[in-house]
Amino acid sequence: MVEVPMEEEDVDPKDKRPVASTPVPGSPWCVVWTGDDRVFFFNPTIQLSVWDQPVDLKDRGEDLNRIIEDPPHKRKKDSLSTEDGSNSPSADDDDADDEDEHYSKTKRNKLEEPVDGNEDLRERAGAETCDSPPHRTVLPLGLRITHFRDMLLERGVSAFSTWEKELHKIVFDPRYLLLNSAEERKQVFEQFVKVRMKEEHKEKQSKLLQAKDQYRKLLEESKITSRSTFKDFSVKYGRDQRFKQVLKKKDQEHFFNQFINGLKKRDKENRMRLRKMR
Repeated sequence: MVEVPMEEEDVDPKDKRPVASTPVPGSPWCVVWTGDDRVFFFNPTIQLSVWDQPVDLKDRGEDLNRIIEDPPHKRKKDSLSTEDGSNSPSADDDDADDEDEHYSKTKRNKLEEPVDGNEDLRERAGAETCDSPPHRTVLPLGLRITHFRDMLLERGVSAFSTWEKELHKIVFDPRYLLLNSAEERKQVFEQFVKVRMKEEHKEKQSKLLQAKDQYRKLLEESKITSRSTFKDFSVKYGRDQRFKQVLKKKDQEHFFNQFINGLKKRDKENRMRLRKMR
C-alpha cells in the first residue's frame, strides 16, 4: 500500500489545518475537516491519519456521508448567522458578520495554536483528540513496532510462510502504515516470524500434552482391557471431545497402544506375583 501524499496547492498553509472533527460512532475513527474543506480520517488510538476511507469503515457508507455532509463548524456558523430570524440585509448585519468572524477565528486559533514553532499538531492534541492533520505518526519507533507486531499476531500471520504470501492479510490494516517503508515492515516481519516459530512450537507441544492427558483419562474411564483393540475403542469413543482433541489418528493410536502396553505389563506382573504366592 502506498500512502498518497497531499497535493501541492496554492493555498494558505493555515487553510490546510484541522478546523473541526466528529467521532464515527462504534469505531476508533474520527472525521476531520480542514480549513480548505477537505476531509480525512484520524485514529487517535494508534495516532494514524489517512485521506482514504479506512477499511474498518467500508460498511459505514450512509453513516459517513451523513457525518461528512454536516460539518460541525459550518453548522455552528449557520446557526449564528440565522439567529436574528431573517435572511435579508439589515443594519445589524455588519455586527453579526463581525461576531461570526470572531467566533470562527477563535475556533481556528484554538485548533491551530502551534507548539514550539512548527511541531506537528498531533503532538499537542495527544491520543484523546481527533484534531490532527494527516501524518504517518509521531509515536516512538519502539511503540510503532509493537503495534505492527500486534497487527501481525491479530491478523493470523503464519510464522511458516513468507512476507509476499502473508501481505494480503495486513496491507489494509491501518497499522500497516505505522512503519515508513516496505523494507522496514519486512524486517520487522522477519523478526516476528523467528520468534513466532519458537512460540508456536511450544504452544503446539503444550496443547498436545494437554490433549494427551485428557485422552489418557478417557482411556482409564473406558475400562478397556489389555485385549481391547484401537478400532473398537475409536468406534465407541470417537465422538468424545477428549478423543477429538488428539487431532492426528496416528497419535490417537500411539497413545492407545502405550496405554494397552501398560495394561499388558501390569497383567504380566500380576501373574508372576500369583505364581510366587503358590
